[in-house]
Amino acid sequence: MKWVEQYEKMSEKDKEKFQVTANRLLNKTFLVYGKDKDRQYYRFVEKNLEVFQGYFSIAKWDLLHHKRLSVFQLYNIEEKNRYRFNLQETIFLLILRLLYDEKQKDLQLTRDIVVAGFEIQEKYMALQIKDRLPSKEEMRRILRMLSGYSLLELKTGDYKDPEAKYVLYPSLKMVVDDARLDSMGELLGMDDFSIELEESDEDLEREDEEQEDIETEDIETEDITGEGEH
Repeated sequence: MKWVEQYEKMSEKDKEKFQVTANRLLNKTFLVYGKDKDRQYYRFVEKNLEVFQGYFSIAKWDLLHHKRLSVFQLYNIEEKNRYRFNLQETIFLLILRLLYDEKQKDLQLTRDIVVAGFEIQEKYMALQIKDRLPSKEEMRRILRMLSGYSLLELKTGDYKDPEAKYVLYPSLKMVVDDARLDSMGELLGMDDFSIELEESDEDLEREDEEQEDIETEDIETEDITGEGEH
């Protein structure tokens, strides 16, 4: 297998990075170039894509590269290891996708899509799905969990703070695709639905803390611009 030969030719340092990056993909499902903490891993996968795809294929995982959105997605072709969203989590996912689309229309391609906590709350009530907001603790739990999968990131404030600012990432379009968005009413009538996610947000937070010191400057690649080849 060609990818095995390519792996064997890696330096010991790159082999260590390979292990860290593979584990991060398994934990997070997505790597988003626009997210600062993901960028070094995104570049490393991009540079060694054939090796990663060959490695994951052994365990029946497919590594997809959404070039236009600058997102890597790990997907189990046997549909295992799926995280099952409950109804409340599903509502939040749909709200975030709606806000993502609304904000994207008003921004240039290169700018971050930012929403405030109160905008999420207002959208929740505007949809008239339920007659009141979930508790602050429940909102905090859901938003932290979604952040752990590189779907959004808290930039300022606290998860319970209406004035908190979040960056929304294009990986949301992988979780709530256009088909699911178009059938929103039908989707909300379900008890839950599943996608390819695993690991708790506590596990992901611990992983981020353990790997915070990894140096980024030794991973060299060209910056991504526009919609060209990455």
